[in-house]
Amino acid sequence: MSDRKAFSTDFRSELMDLLRWRRDVRRFRTDPVDEAVLSRCLDTFSLAPSVGLSEPWRLIRVDSATARKAALENFRAENTRALTATMAKRPASTALETVGHAGSTGSAGRLL
Repeated sequence: MSDRKAFSTDFRSELMDLLRWRRDVRRFRTDPVDEAVLSRCLDTFSLAPSVGLSEPWRLIRVDSATARKAALENFRAENTRALTATMAKRPASTALETVGHAGSTGSAGRLL
């Protein structure tokens, strides 16, 4: 006999909906996040699995326009560095590839 929990059909269906609706967020609001919401998010993050409990994610709290600008500049610089390093390791035959996936609208990804 197994101790594994069986997930209901409704739960599985709702989970599939969430996975289908998931989107990358590229534009963020600048108004403050309610402390209770932030606390629930942080509690939930701790439940996420990571290899060897390494918890490789890093969170920062941005409370000012200056800090927001510095975080964005840091992200852009590191993103450019990582992309450059990745592209340098690829053979020329794979330099152009589609990024993303076809969504429910059938739209293509973008080319790098």
